[in-house]
Amino acid sequence: MDMIFYITIVLLLLNMINGVIVSTFSQIREESNNKEEDRTNKCFICSIDRVEFEKKKIAFKDHLKYEHNSKTYIKFLVFLKMIDYKDLDADQSHIIESINERDIGCFPVLKSISIGDLEDEGEGSDED
Repeated sequence: MDMIFYITIVLLLLNMINGVIVSTFSQIREESNNKEEDRTNKCFICSIDRVEFEKKKIAFKDHLKYEHNSKTYIKFLVFLKMIDYKDLDADQSHIIESINERDIGCFPVLKSISIGDLEDEGEGSDED
């Protein structure tokens, strides 16, 4: 009787541990898939979906390459960090101050030259 009890307990514990491991791996896989989907279907700079560009018949790759190239933004931010604060103009000093305060107001979130301001379009549709 003792042997059956121990075997049952061991099997139950092993099944619970395996269940936790499987659910953890599936959760990690789901998060990885969500990140990959965001990486391929959203602009890193403005967070606008690929669908919005397709609605306006704008190539998403062209938007990423010419309008919101992340390498250009990184080069500009490195330039701002390396230049002396006295040599900055008003716009550059505003951007540096915003970054130091962790304010993303200087970045074009939900804004694009080719599409326009998505926040304004969303407000306009509510009024109709």
